[in-house]
Amino acid sequence: MNTRVTLTLPDELYEHARCWASITQRDLSETLTAALEIVLTPVYTTPKLERPLSLLPDEEVLALSHVQMTLSQGQRLSELLEKQRESTLTENERPELLALMQVYEQLWIRQSQALVEAVRRGLRKPLEP
Repeated sequence: MNTRVTLTLPDELYEHARCWASITQRDLSETLTAALEIVLTPVYTTPKLERPLSLLPDEEVLALSHVQMTLSQGQRLSELLEKQRESTLTENERPELLALMQVYEQLWIRQSQALVEAVRRGLRKPLEP
C-alpha cells in the first residue's frame, strides 16, 4: 500500500533532490522515497530494498564486503564532521549530517555482514586480530 504525500521543500533541498534524481537516473519521487527510507530506517534494521546475503551470489557478497559511501558522500560527511568539531555546523546542515552518518553506519553494517558471509562461504579468510 502506498500513501500519497504532498510536501513543500525549501528550494535548496529540492535542487539537491533533483540533482540526485538526475545522477541516479531515477524520477524525483523515487529518489525522495529512497532518501526517506534510508534516513527513517533505524540503523539496527535492514532496509527492505536489501536482499538477504545468504541469497546473493558469491560475486555480490564479495562486492558488498568492500562497499563504501560514494566519494561525494564521503567528502560531504567529512566536511560536516569538521564543521561539527569546529562548532560551525548550521541548523540546516544537522539533518544532512545525521542522514550521512546513518548511510555510513548502514553501509558499515552491511559490509560487516558481507565479510561474515564471505568467510562462512570460504570466499575469503577471516580477518586477523
